[in-house]
Amino acid sequence: MRHFLYCFVILFFGIVNVFAQTTFNKTQSIALPLPGGNAPYNIASGLIDDDNFSDIVVSTTIGGTVYWLKNDGTGNFDLQTMPIGLLNSAGGVAIADLNNDGFNDVVSTSSADGTLVWFANDGLGNFSTEQIISSTVNGPGQIHIRNIDSDATLDVAVAAYNGNEVVWFANDGFGNFGTKITIDNTIINPGAFAMKDIDFDGDIDCVIGNAIAFGVPNDCRIEVFYNDGNGSFTADTNIVSLNSKDYIFSVMAEDVDNDSSLDILVTDITGDASWFKRTEVSPGTATYVETVISTSIVNPACLDLRDLDNDNLNDFVLTSASSGAGNDIVWFKSDGIGGFGPEQIIDATQSQAYTITFADFENDGDLDISTISYNDDRVNMFKNQKIVLSVSDVENSNITMFPNPTDDTLYFTGLTTSVEISVIDSLGKTIKSQQIQPYESIDVSKFESGIYFLKFNDTNTVFKFIKK
Repeated sequence: MRHFLYCFVILFFGIVNVFAQTTFNKTQSIALPLPGGNAPYNIASGLIDDDNFSDIVVSTTIGGTVYWLKNDGTGNFDLQTMPIGLLNSAGGVAIADLNNDGFNDVVSTSSADGTLVWFANDGLGNFSTEQIISSTVNGPGQIHIRNIDSDATLDVAVAAYNGNEVVWFANDGFGNFGTKITIDNTIINPGAFAMKDIDFDGDIDCVIGNAIAFGVPNDCRIEVFYNDGNGSFTADTNIVSLNSKDYIFSVMAEDVDNDSSLDILVTDITGDASWFKRTEVSPGTATYVETVISTSIVNPACLDLRDLDNDNLNDFVLTSASSGAGNDIVWFKSDGIGGFGPEQIIDATQSQAYTITFADFENDGDLDISTISYNDDRVNMFKNQKIVLSVSDVENSNITMFPNPTDDTLYFTGLTTSVEISVIDSLGKTIKSQQIQPYESIDVSKFESGIYFLKFNDTNTVFKFIKK
């Protein structure tokens, strides 16, 4: 296996701040059209059109297509029938503004013919034909877009699995790219890599792991490479891990234990997930100590550190490369000092949920999740249910509000006396307060698009509404 990472419904509820254990509801499972939607493998999220809601981009390896899904602002998505592009086994995907026009573009790879390409976005989700960054990347997979040479432009790095190298391409700021520059060519079959300022010297470094498909057991390397600030990389004197893993699928550099030092996190698709505590000894030299995280997932795929329960601590999230029955997404609550609580199941309904992306898709102040399901040819959405709403207030309220969503005005029925209301944004900030009379409306035309809460200040009744 080659490795490439990567209505009018009114809602009333009581603002009684009832909280419960963080759970996720699977709210959508979107089938990708065949043959183009065959075997989705990579997913990314970001702003594609002009409505300020995080959208989704996916690539399909067998179908060879790059699609985007539009977010309606409530965390519900519509698959756009016009693909971003057609490639020969579409691999990695990434979203960023490459030509400095203020609109996010999309980068992807055509792994079967060795090309790295980008598609310019007009800001409305309409994409130009592919523009080739390079056509000589042997087995391109995972992509990172970073400012690598400290010149204030976004560059593109890619793992060349068959070429046994990780390389990057300098951007002139207008989407024109130079020839390839090598980050490393000593690690065989590099599949997973991460780019972050690991030594906190102001430039972007790299950590690389490999996935030797037909090697002997325990033959993988994980290694850190430091950037000199100009895009030239030097290996750490010490290797993070050597001959302790079979098939590195995912790599990250994050501060796991809140000691202001970035640690290295990895998954071995043959059976474990772990993190290596990094302790810097001197510039260019660090020591690494591994801690394994026990999981029910037999074939760990992607990992991430994300604050799922809004306690300002990054929790550990893991997906599964296994087909058939079993847990597909799990998470472990962080204690803030490098320890994690027991495994909690987010989902067990997919088949090979290789890659995952996070965003506040419904704009309610917590992180939601989207994954691909490789065997099912689907994109799945999971909404975070951190805040539990009170059903009793819904049933008992005689007040109605319309229209929802709204462009400019909210109207009410059922008001019998003058009341004071407050409008609160998704971050909890009160942005408007006023006294309203029976049958009086509220002007919200100047609000930014998004989700808001309207509270009747003398009761526990709150309306949730969407400003289009």
